[in-house]
Amino acid sequence: MGLENREIEDVLWQALESLAKFITETTGQAPTQGEMARAIKRYFVLKEIKDHIEMERESEGM
Repeated sequence: MGLENREIEDVLWQALESLAKFITETTGQAPTQGEMARAIKRYFVLKEIKDHIEMERESEGM
């Protein structure tokens, strides 16, 4: 999967920072890492991410 050695690319750090910023701006309180992790692992979120990745791959001709 690419995370075995725990390396995280800048693009993923930026996505997590965007998520934290969005939550802070919309709720008035910064999320904890645990809150963000639990939210990301929810079935609905996982399905939305999968659908988005499949759509992106199709548009790129992968």
